[in-house]
Amino acid sequence: MHQLFLKILGVREFAPETPVAYLYGATRNASLNRRRDRQRETALADTETWFTHPHRSYEEILNLQNALKQLPEEQRETVYLRVWAGMTFLEISALTGTPSNTVASRYRYALEKLREKLAQRSSK
Repeated sequence: MHQLFLKILGVREFAPETPVAYLYGATRNASLNRRRDRQRETALADTETWFTHPHRSYEEILNLQNALKQLPEEQRETVYLRVWAGMTFLEISALTGTPSNTVASRYRYALEKLREKLAQRSSK
């Protein structure tokens, strides 16, 4: 990541149309390159939380994380970028090179699947 920012700072006239989408895209590409170079991943234990919420229990957070893990990668990425990064569908479209209607569909399908999975878990 450090190298990415040094590269950006080294360019005197740098003005992308959508800076947030560009930054996420550059970060994503750098991360994918790093991941490919490492050829391994470190898995988190199923009992570790990735995020916290002040009004949700530990069990609710773990249920959401497990439901997110079960989504197809494209849907999971769309949810992360929309919810946690606050990107619009157009920005996500530019970042991933996917038509904006496809991005919107992935988001809608992901939310439907998350609702189903979380409803199943809460009824148990």
